[in-house]
Amino acid sequence: MRSRLLVTGGAGFLGTHILHRAQNYTAIGTLHSTAVTAIPDVTFHVCDLQEPQHVKILLDRVRPETIIHTACSEQGGNLSAIPKAAGLLAIQAAKRNIRFIHLSTDQIFDGNTAPYTEANAPCPIHPYGKAKTEAEDLVRALNPGATIVRTSLLYDLRKPDRQTTRLIDAITNQSLCKLFEDEWRSPIWVENLADALLELATKDIPGTLHIGGPNSLNRWDLGVNLIQQFGYTPTPNIQKGTIERSGLVRPPNLTLDSSRATKLLQTSLLSLSQSRKSVLKTNP
Repeated sequence: MRSRLLVTGGAGFLGTHILHRAQNYTAIGTLHSTAVTAIPDVTFHVCDLQEPQHVKILLDRVRPETIIHTACSEQGGNLSAIPKAAGLLAIQAAKRNIRFIHLSTDQIFDGNTAPYTEANAPCPIHPYGKAKTEAEDLVRALNPGATIVRTSLLYDLRKPDRQTTRLIDAITNQSLCKLFEDEWRSPIWVENLADALLELATKDIPGTLHIGGPNSLNRWDLGVNLIQQFGYTPTPNIQKGTIERSGLVRPPNLTLDSSRATKLLQTSLLSLSQSRKSVLKTNP
């Protein structure tokens, strides 16, 4: 009998990719307000993860052995939902002996002392990072056996993701778009992260784990590479920018050290160039 896997945020970017690749599981996804595209052999449940009774009813019906919690991971909107949902799921998973994997972010750091290992203390500088830090603290307190996965920017190589679509639209519309050359991250191909998480679901690795791409890239280089991946050439309205000149408060360097994950997982963490080669092999 296949293990039962619940993916919260199953209609989201990462959640959808996990469910598409979870062929070895009886896979179930949750959604709240986002429309969902049907995925073969995957069932979906509408659930407000901020409501304790809703969460209890969901888990009674689904009876998962593992939860990968990707919901409430977007910036903006109702930031209070981030810690609330994480806490409710963490405590219910602990009570029911369900393996719990919580998705967090590199944005819990201030960006001044990269590269960051799992031992670095969170020091968020904006509301989203603070909400994700609070969620991490709740998960640790309520479910010590849980795994907290911090990751970075996610990108797709088979069809434009949301940010790449924004850049392509800017090329088409000739609207000004600036990409910071002084903001560094550890971007990871969404399919690569999904595979790593599905492998992690088979292992007992409590605590915090960084899973980002092996190379640090700035926003400009990443954006240009992704535009070119889909056959576009940057036009003069796609320009380099800097955090300082923008006047925004953003962490400058959130490079993650994912060496612990590299040692613990068989799934190789791929660079952008390696990911592009992988796509070419499957789509010659």
